[in-house]
Amino acid sequence: MGDINEHILEEIGEQLRIRREKIYYTLKDVANMTGLTTNTIAAAEKGKGASLNNFILICRALKIQPHTIFKKEIDLTPLYNIPPESKRRIELTKELDDLVYNSNFFEIPRRVSDIIQQLNANKEQSNKFSVYLSSYCQEGTLEYEKHGNYKEYRKKNSPKSVKKYSN
Repeated sequence: MGDINEHILEEIGEQLRIRREKIYYTLKDVANMTGLTTNTIAAAEKGKGASLNNFILICRALKIQPHTIFKKEIDLTPLYNIPPESKRRIELTKELDDLVYNSNFFEIPRRVSDIIQQLNANKEQSNKFSVYLSSYCQEGTLEYEKHGNYKEYRKKNSPKSVKKYSN
């Protein structure tokens, strides 16, 4: 698994070495400017064990913008597929965002159970939805009113609901 990026890291290291030599710096010069050891810098130039922090330190010393190192497109295909439960969570989050931001669903007060029903979600996820809805309240998009042991959520600027009581 670690070998998938080996060639890319070697190319990056080679570009750092070429830049260093072009401006007549030694490994010791770069070490003095970065606080890294000459072995760490030499390893980075060989594409071995460089952290992102070390990469940026070396770029600073060499006065080279990191984006210029990435001349070639990198295949960004993940090694593994995202698990189905994560895909479903992402879908639900997008659908909830759409309900909150792009619909009039929350123009009237809604309970978590209403949202779960609307999104065709599992009732066991009600705690997660409560957390999500709280974040919309914190950002100021939704607000809630507490009624006993449940909350009703609505858009921040929607009119208050009027309770109708039958005799």
